[in-house]
Amino acid sequence: MSKDETGTAGVGRPLKSGTKPVLDRQVQVHIGRKLKAVYDEVAAEPLPKEILDLLAKLEGRTKE
Repeated sequence: MSKDETGTAGVGRPLKSGTKPVLDRQVQVHIGRKLKAVYDEVAAEPLPKEILDLLAKLEGRTKE
């Protein structure tokens, strides 16, 4: 599709060597910070007991 059809030429496509990114650097930084904030919250959540039990079994700390 051309830019006329989508309004977002190049979005989602790999960049060719020597081309500029589609998004401005400030926009990239802003999106990166927002994504990091979302994923940091998820990463900080405690793991469910079932997952902890499976990890303990894999590490050989429990017998079953």
